[in-house]
Amino acid sequence: MKFSGFMNVYQLDDMSWEYQFGDKSLKAQTLKELEVLVSLYGLKWRILDKDLVEKSIEIDKNNVTGFLNVYKKDDYWYYRNSNLKSHSLEVLKKKVLSENLEWKETDKELAYKNWKLDLRKFKK
Repeated sequence: MKFSGFMNVYQLDDMSWEYQFGDKSLKAQTLKELEVLVSLYGLKWRILDKDLVEKSIEIDKNNVTGFLNVYKKDDYWYYRNSNLKSHSLEVLKKKVLSENLEWKETDKELAYKNWKLDLRKFKK
């Protein structure tokens, strides 16, 4: 868990975000989604460390893959809330589908770009 620079907001190991208040928390896959949740609950969304916030926003922006529940960390692709991971998106997709989990594109253009870049890595 890493501090994000926002008050009460931390990045979890699965690259999602958590807002902690008391013994409760709100979780979302992106900072924007979390900010909306926090405001819906009438909680405060404040910046405590501007430099760290900028880094967190950059990490969040660069970790969008175009696939639902898929994120990249180090050299692996992961499927959120599971133990599934792979160096290859194609292999991860097969693992996800074999577990009867949902494989869905959230951004067709971005998903296509990531898919092609990933395939090129293995075609060398």
